[in-house]
Amino acid sequence: MPYNYRSKTFILLLAITIGISTGLVAWLLKLAISSLANVFLTHIHDAKPDWWLLITPAVGIILTGIFSRYIVRENLEHGTAQLKRNLRKRLYKIRRNRCISPLIGCSLTLGFGGSAGAEGPIASAGAAIGSNIGQYVHADNDTLKTFIGCGASGGIAAIFAAPIGGLMFSLELLRINLNVNSVLMLFVTSLTSYLTISALTGFSTDLSFTAYPDFEIHAIPMVILLGLFCGAYSIYYTSVTSYMDAAYSRIRNPWIRNLSGGLMLGATLLMFPSMYGTGYPIITDVINEHPESLAKGSPLMEILSGDKLLIIAAICILLCKCWAVSASNSSGGVAGDFAPTIFAGSMAGFIFATMSNQCLNMHLHVGAFSYIGMAGVMAGAIQAPLMAIFIILEMTQSYHFALPLTICAIVSYITTRYGQHILKKKA
Repeated sequence: MPYNYRSKTFILLLAITIGISTGLVAWLLKLAISSLANVFLTHIHDAKPDWWLLITPAVGIILTGIFSRYIVRENLEHGTAQLKRNLRKRLYKIRRNRCISPLIGCSLTLGFGGSAGAEGPIASAGAAIGSNIGQYVHADNDTLKTFIGCGASGGIAAIFAAPIGGLMFSLELLRINLNVNSVLMLFVTSLTSYLTISALTGFSTDLSFTAYPDFEIHAIPMVILLGLFCGAYSIYYTSVTSYMDAAYSRIRNPWIRNLSGGLMLGATLLMFPSMYGTGYPIITDVINEHPESLAKGSPLMEILSGDKLLIIAAICILLCKCWAVSASNSSGGVAGDFAPTIFAGSMAGFIFATMSNQCLNMHLHVGAFSYIGMAGVMAGAIQAPLMAIFIILEMTQSYHFALPLTICAIVSYITTRYGQHILKKKA
């Protein structure tokens, strides 16, 4: 029996239902990842290089590959890219198993130390939840697309604790049609999902940012330069991830693909253990000007010390992060590529501010510029400046930095687009 899904009351009830569902599954995903990490990663020492870091991530990638090939028998990689592709092809009916399978794959990948985020799988699972609820009420294709956007927005809102960021995800990346009902549903779903996971976690946050003095206007030129730096790095980041995605796809034997990616991931984590997982604890340390954790467990500790150790470690991590992300996402793992850009952005801001202070005798707040850089790299690499701005602001609740954050994100976004256009013309 068809339902009156055009009734405002009914669509609000559906939006709330999707929001509660996505908030709940996002909480379960976080719980599963942390539980596995506690089992397999707590024995790892950070005082010296630990060879377990070479093996553990590879085991996670192999197990994820086995799960994808032999249990669910479908490709779970790059959930956001798959979702965008399906929407372009008007494939709005998503199978029910997609509500759960990306979450299991992501738990295995990140729980064993994958260097990526959980946003792609939760967006994919949320979209499946929205699609199946829409199919249940016999929604037409246009409304079904909105339901998919609602589920994906709810997943992003929950995993990042950013309801407006979740809304921007559907508008900027999924290109959901704009009308009164669709915007209302997207917002209500994102807000409900955020409130659901917040209630389950005690309104805790993944990132905490110590309040700095109000931003000083005379620092805007340096923020613009940081945006240019983030944009240049975003071009490098996207070029490497695209190249490695193509390289892994050319490996026909799935076992070799899983093993090669897992070992590459393990090798980068052996060198820099701070890159495993989402990296949120490391980001928190860096933006609060406690960057000592950057180099913990790295072989560099045996040959360097002090500020030289930190800056060289940060540069190496910035250059290696995209390789670790590619190994996590493209060799058989199931994870997201938004959180890694936040991590890389904090490194870019840290390097920029530290080098400016040391080489140009400036007095920049290193933590503040590390924070601003998070939005810069995310906006450039993902090509979604509004989503990047709101996600960073909402994750940290530091709205007094909205101006420099916006400037850096927009400059980085424009720099990346222009740079990629030039590279394509020369290719």
